Amino acid sequence: MNKKSYVMYEGSFLTEAPFYDQSINVLRFRDPEANEYTILINRSFKKEGQTLEAFCETQINFMTNSLPGYKSEGKMLKNEIGPAKLPVIQTANSFLENGRPVKQVQSTVELPWHPVINPGRLNLIVFTLASSTDFNDFQRKHYVQIINSFNPETVSIADGQ
Repeated sequence: MNKKSYVMYEGSFLTEAPFYDQSINVLRFRDPEANEYTILINRSFKKEGQTLEAFCETQINFMTNSLPGYKSEGKMLKNEIGPAKLPVIQTANSFLENGRPVKQVQSTVELPWHPVINPGRLNLIVFTLASSTDFNDFQRKHYVQIINSFNPETVSIADGQ
């Protein structure tokens, strides 16, 4: 077994490369006015032959049918993010959680080929900005900083550092 470091915010540990990492990062912040907001980072994957657009449409349909009061706001925006210019689709929506409104902006990012992490080019990262109030400039800028600074892993974990 070829063990490498698996890095988390709190530290790292040795393991072989996982078949698939489905971890979710839930990062809670407060802006300078003490308004709380959350940035979630989910890992997901497309089906073989599925486009990024089709994946996002499937997710919107799922949320429409499973989240109370779900509303898609605006249209899907295609773009590129980060130093690697990764394909991304950005969507906005709102829904009710325990009767209270939640607003979200989601950026679904297509990850590049990687021999261990993404050999089939199906893996995605979804960055979500969520708040129970309207987003302010500080929150938006923080979210944009995160997605625009995202740098995907390009060195094989098996061959790694």
